[in-house]
Amino acid sequence: MISLCSVLLLLSIMTGCGEQIDKKPTAPVKGIVTYEGKPLETGEVVFFPDSGEQIAHGKIQPDGSFQLTTYEEGDGAFPGTHKVTIISERDMEGISAEDPEASMEPSFIPTKYNMQKSSGLTAVVKEGDNEIKFDLE
Repeated sequence: MISLCSVLLLLSIMTGCGEQIDKKPTAPVKGIVTYEGKPLETGEVVFFPDSGEQIAHGKIQPDGSFQLTTYEEGDGAFPGTHKVTIISERDMEGISAEDPEASMEPSFIPTKYNMQKSSGLTAVVKEGDNEIKFDLE
């Protein structure tokens, strides 16, 4: 029984090491998202590599800035061309239709930016540091 556990432990360690070796290099990507000329204060930016590899994503900060992550926080995205989506939704919990100040729109930005096919957003990530700005209308 002990030898079986030892073998399983060794296999799990070897598998973990293999994953580290097989990681494709990424390039740091940071940027800013604006909507109608003002920083978008919340949401998520997602990069979909044209190569079909793993996506990169980053949370939008209150100043509109973001930093992408593929494997580990802030490591960036794969070099190459990416389709980009941006999602920025309101917290609809507790909003009343009777409140004249409340917006019933679930998104802070047009919903076309939520999907790869309709966003119209692309980005090219190069080796080295990248700074990308998205000006949404």
